[in-house]
Amino acid sequence: MVNVDAKVLKQLKNLSRLWASQLDKLARSLTVRTFKKDEIVFDQDEQARLVYLLISGVARVSYNGHERQTIVSLLSPGEFFGLDSLMPESRHPFRCDAFETSTIGSIKPRVFVETLLGTSYENFLPGFTTTLHLSRQSYIHCIRGIGLDVRRRIALELSNLAEHFGSADSRGTLITLAISHETLASIVGASRQQVTEYLNEFDRRKIILREGRRIIVNPKNLRKVIESKP
Repeated sequence: MVNVDAKVLKQLKNLSRLWASQLDKLARSLTVRTFKKDEIVFDQDEQARLVYLLISGVARVSYNGHERQTIVSLLSPGEFFGLDSLMPESRHPFRCDAFETSTIGSIKPRVFVETLLGTSYENFLPGFTTTLHLSRQSYIHCIRGIGLDVRRRIALELSNLAEHFGSADSRGTLITLAISHETLASIVGASRQQVTEYLNEFDRRKIILREGRRIIVNPKNLRKVIESKP
């Protein structure tokens, strides 16, 4: 265990504008420890229970998928991370470890909100859920597409469209948005011809069912495509 006080936190660039009372409460609420190089702070898909503050060193946030690691960000002192814990029952979409020996503090989400935002967690959560959390989900979706081939990117985007514009159907999930091959190609960064070829394949393999420009997807089979090897 490592002890920090308000003076130490005040020296961190991102925290310099906080009031003295906020820094004092934050310092008293943090559980601080040192992580050795490459030591895991939290793992991908682990239940998110705490918000973290990097006090010294460098932390690495990465996404592990499809036998490839993608570094999402290198964090500098003064940055909070693990903010998925602000949503109840959430899991970390990324992994975080120490890029070099680092001092990191952790704090319960409720205490974090009350200390830095000056409001109750109950008042904070509805606004966060309908604004910032949705934006973060879009960011996470983009990160997950990195390193995927065109076929799996199309499957990932169909899954995303089904989640946002889906309606329950006896045959799967109906994407209520009428989307052209050209638009889908633009979203995934592929040619219209490639999109057409893969949609035809998905249709033959019963991964999707098409009714005009409407698509009905089989979420389970889409997941198999996304998780398949190239």
